[in-house]
Amino acid sequence: MFDDDFDIDDGVYAVPSHYKVKVRALLEYCKSKNVDVEDLTEEEIKQFVVYKKNPLLEDD
Repeated sequence: MFDDDFDIDDGVYAVPSHYKVKVRALLEYCKSKNVDVEDLTEEEIKQFVVYKKNPLLEDD
């Protein structure tokens, strides 16, 4: 069992995300438009999302 193999108190275990958000650019955009992040449309937010390639699924 997972809990038996790892000491949970030893750190944080997480599954990496398939995307990342350019937070700094997103906040600069909001500041330039004088809007809150919550008020952005889905299309506006999409320009700050970058999808990562999964090296296990790529063909060489």
